[in-house]
Amino acid sequence: MSDTTSVIDVRNLDVVYHTANGPAKALFNIDMTISAGERIGLVGESGCGKSTLLKTIMGVLPPNGEVTCGAIHLGSTDLLKLSEDARRKTRWAEISMITQSALNALNPVKRIDAQIIEAVRAHREISKADGKALVAKLFEMVGVSPERAHDYPHQFSGGMRQRAVIAMALALEPKVIIADEPTTALDVIVQDQIFTRLRALQIERGFSMILVTHDIALVVENCGRICVMYAGMIVETGETHDIVRRPRHPYTIGLLNAVSVLGSTKEPIAIPGSPPNLFDKLEGCRFAPRCPLASALCHGQVPPATPLDNGHSVRCHHWEQADEFARRASDPNVWGTAVQSETT
Repeated sequence: MSDTTSVIDVRNLDVVYHTANGPAKALFNIDMTISAGERIGLVGESGCGKSTLLKTIMGVLPPNGEVTCGAIHLGSTDLLKLSEDARRKTRWAEISMITQSALNALNPVKRIDAQIIEAVRAHREISKADGKALVAKLFEMVGVSPERAHDYPHQFSGGMRQRAVIAMALALEPKVIIADEPTTALDVIVQDQIFTRLRALQIERGFSMILVTHDIALVVENCGRICVMYAGMIVETGETHDIVRRPRHPYTIGLLNAVSVLGSTKEPIAIPGSPPNLFDKLEGCRFAPRCPLASALCHGQVPPATPLDNGHSVRCHHWEQADEFARRASDPNVWGTAVQSETT
């Protein structure tokens, strides 16, 4: 049963991709709750399952993707039990998405206002005049002159195209907006402008937002809560300030060590090794082959989600050693010992 105070409640979610090489276990035992008006960041390396999770929530998994276990509640409704037609009606109206590449998200041969109106008309009747008025209002909200609404996508800069995609995502006033690496291709100044605008719009409209990114620094700046993903699992979640101040999972400690800090003389430290092959039979903690704290228990048994203070939760058999490990983790040689022991 879902949490009645939540907007989105994901429980015990498993997703598999069926391929010519066999099944790839993309998501395992995912639990995640998003409350009304909350900004939550989903972070992890490329290929860790972030995009698969958001596609599952949106209901746009590719044909070879299959949900093998779990539930996704939108309020009291389990989205996974809806018909395809009913599920389609939730997209953009209840849950919308700001995609990674605005250029690919927009039809290059259709004017931008026509594309936004088309998305609205898929859910409700709207006259031509009302459609134009809505687009003008949306453009003002995202900081683009309404006079540009009749332009084609190629006539916009990268930042303006991203703002147009945000306008489209807001058109039907959804409860949840998923932002999938929304500023990856933009310079840092435009990136900051986009996030400033998104924060203001969220306060004004009260929607919840899931920010999907590999950059933990963006989450620290923009989200109240973090979910850290690794190899298809959420390994740590909690309030942003709690996790940044006192991370409990070795992978989270590694991600924070890899962030460049302006003015710091300390070099960022990359985590050696690579994530596991999801086609393999995975046993134990999926981070164990790269983790300096790993023991025989870690290699043989999946760690349970351990609840800590203030809603903080971690999947690590040795989380109680995290403080001591965090002090040692600034030494690159500490990380190298795990990979060396795995290969010898």
